[in-house]
Amino acid sequence: MKTVSWKEVAEGVGVLSIVAGLALVAWEVRQANHIARTEVIITTLQQWNEFNLSRFENPDVAQLSLIAMDPEKHEITPLDRSRLNGMAWHFVNIAWASQIAYDAGLLGERDLLNAKTDLNWSLEEMPGLTPELLAIYDQIPYMKGVYVFEPLADAAAKGNLPEHKSPPPQSEPTKDSPEVDQ
Repeated sequence: MKTVSWKEVAEGVGVLSIVAGLALVAWEVRQANHIARTEVIITTLQQWNEFNLSRFENPDVAQLSLIAMDPEKHEITPLDRSRLNGMAWHFVNIAWASQIAYDAGLLGERDLLNAKTDLNWSLEEMPGLTPELLAIYDQIPYMKGVYVFEPLADAAAKGNLPEHKSPPPQSEPTKDSPEVDQ
């Protein structure tokens, strides 16, 4: 019968401790990744909810949403067009953030598909927003070939690019700005 020395026992315990420590670190990394993914999803949903809540709380945003959903029933002023442009950028930024999070491994394919579907919904259900979304797509080269922006690529391929470019922000108030007496 072979006797085991204390040295061999200590080495065995040491190896087991290292393996247990590595397993614990792996579990903690997995938990941290799960938390990070959850936070990204929650943040994205909060951005959409912020917009929806604004439609509920702010009459100006509610009116702008009506213009976006049915532009034929509204006269679109330059101020409305500027606000629609801001709304379009908000939607594009949500989609872009989702794509970046997916590329970093923080969102799954289903979550990225949701972002793409949301952008497609915006094109279909908010025709007054479509010219602004397509103007952004036309102006920003990094959007071409990006999965989440495929609805914009499809709309652009159908020849739905807008006839106008949204004006840059103005340093002087326009006649439609609230600061100017009408």
